[in-house]
Amino acid sequence: ANKSMRLKDYDVGPFIGLVVTIVCGTVFFLVQLREYYWNSYTIADSVYGSVFYLLTGFHGMHVVVGTIWLMVSLVRLWRGEFSSQRHFGFEACIWDWHFVDVVWVALWCLVYVWFGGWLYMWWFKMWDGDVY
Repeated sequence: ANKSMRLKDYDVGPFIGLVVTIVCGTVFFLVQLREYYWNSYTIADSVYGSVFYLLTGFHGMHVVVGTIWLMVSLVRLWRGEFSSQRHFGFEACIWDWHFVDVVWVALWCLVYVWFGGWLYMWWFKMWDGDVY
């Protein structure tokens, strides 16, 4: 969408890019809600539960805010308020989404891979149960 905007394609490219990104953000949030519903632990169960829900909850909140921002950008694009030279609101939205993406990679590695068991169990087996 950003590349199309810079190339002065205001007809198809930005609309498709924004709609696909809005759908992806919505699907991500719905999958997160499904995960919250089916989890076997709650925020009050352990330190892991507290950290898990705090970190993924803040990330989910940013996904929702970013998706709403994308919807606002889509409406502004539809109304013709952006040009190849004047689209800072759209550009700021893209920066925010890149930040959310990078945070998600770090959260996934920390919460799901390390604390979630994959890496921890490998470490545990490697040291025959003496992880400390």
